[in-house]
Order: sequence, then structure tokens, then C-alpha cells
Amino acid sequence: MRLYLSLLLLACATPASAQQLYLDTGAEVEWSEVTLSGSNLQAKVKKPDGTESVAVIPASKVVRVDWPHPAELSEALSLILREKYDAALTKAAGVRTIHGNWKDKPGSWYVPASLLVAECYIRQKNAAEAEKIVTELKTMTLLSSQQKGLLMVDALRDLEKNATTPALEKAQRAAQNLDDDSALLARLHLLIGDIRIKQEQFADALDSYLQVPVFFGAQGQLMPVAELGAARALFGMQRLADASKSYTNLIIRYKGTPEAAAAEKEKIDVDKALAGTPSTEKPAAEKPAEEQK
Repeated sequence: MRLYLSLLLLACATPASAQQLYLDTGAEVEWSEVTLSGSNLQAKVKKPDGTESVAVIPASKVVRVDWPHPAELSEALSLILREKYDAALTKAAGVRTIHGNWKDKPGSWYVPASLLVAECYIRQKNAAEAEKIVTELKTMTLLSSQQKGLLMVDALRDLEKNATTPALEKAQRAAQNLDDDSALLARLHLLIGDIRIKQEQFADALDSYLQVPVFFGAQGQLMPVAELGAARALFGMQRLADASKSYTNLIIRYKGTPEAAAAEKEKIDVDKALAGTPSTEKPAAEKPAEEQK
């Protein structure tokens, strides 16, 4: 107990940092000064005789955190967009593990991390693990934007099962009155575009994809995804010249991305159609829609 009190006194005297934990005693602990072992925080404490010992505080003592947006979550999203789902899962899961110790406390990043982890599992077609996370999040009290993020994950699950009607309803509902999270809204427009492509509603898909470059220019990493979707929609509409030009611009502008690689392959069929040569393979936009559930 004396070590615990010493740590609290030390923490109270520590200047505020970028990652601060607030304990139920009113004390503040700087994250960089502690380590997490299981569900306990550990910190070195200097005793009056000059020796050091380790003080242990249950992580459950944390009642609030002051923690800027974790870089790992931005990196995880970037990796998801580059289709590197294993690496993205590692990044997001690391944040989820740490913040799971104060998952329901103000300032926690547990829910945003969990949403990204769930998305990774869905894209890896690991429905069982995604279901566990979604089920847990549905039992928690979520902020409005987090509820919409969960709706997006649910819509993505439906899309993976080719259930496009419920997927579209959930994605559109999530996008309504979403004024406090432009990044999420931009991603929802992409998802709605993907659903419309699956339904072969190409004009509506084009409109959804174009929302991103027109209204969400700050979301730079989403641009190649939006432009690839728009090119596919144009192809589906048989606007072949426009589609070919869109693919070409994407290949030049976003060289080295998965979208540029996809564009190079798909442009071959577009150019064959322009030249009147039969295509050897239907593009993604023209593949028959599977039965909706």
C-alpha cells in the first residue's frame, strides 16, 4: 500500500503528457512511465533509501484516459485499404488489447480498434471471430459515431454474404446525419458504391464513389479506392471511353497501389470493348449478381 501511495504522489507531480491515465483516487499516471502486465499497471518507484521497487496498480483503477488518436489505428486503416489484412489486424489488435483494460471508460480507443479488428476478420472471411466482436459491441454503450461504425461493419458482413438489400439499408442508415466523422462517412460512400456495383446499379454506384473526391478531399488514402470504383461503374454503364480514361488516370496517379494493379488488368477488357474485340473475361462490374438474401 505504501508503494501504491508513493506512486500516486509521484504521478500527481508529473506534468501532463500526451497519454495520461486518470485513477479513481484522483491521481494521474503517465503512460510512458508504466508498463502493462496482464491487467495491472507496473511502475518503478524510488524509495527514501534510494533503492527502487515496482508498484502494481490494477488497470481497473483507471476511470478516464487522455489519449490522442493512436497512430496504429491510422496505420491499420491504411493497411486495410492496401488489402494487407494480417498486418492491419496486428496493428488494431494491439490497441484493442491495451485499451481493453479500460474499454468502457471515457477516452478509451477500445471500440474504434474493435471495429477495425472486426473489419479485418470479415475481409479475411473469418466470420466466427467477427461475430464475437460484433456481439460484444452490441452489448456496450456506444457513442453515435461508434454506433454508425458498427452499422457499417454489419453492412459489410451482409455484403460478404451477398445479402445486398440489408447491406444497403444499413449502410445508408449509417450515413444519415453523420456530421461528426467525415472519415467514416467517406468510407460509407465507398461501401454503398460497392453494394450498388454488386446490384449492377452502376449509375447509383458512380454517384456514391464520386462523393469521395468531391466532398472528402482530405481523405487522401481513400481516393484510389473511389476512383477504381468509379471506373468500374463507368464500364458497367458501357461508357467505355470514359472508363478507359479513368483507368489510365488511376494507373498514372496511384502507381504501386493495389487499385493501380487492378486498373491495369481491367483496362485491357475496356480497351478490347472499345476496339470491338471480344473480351476474354468479364470485368468485376459485369459479373452476374448472385442471389440476394
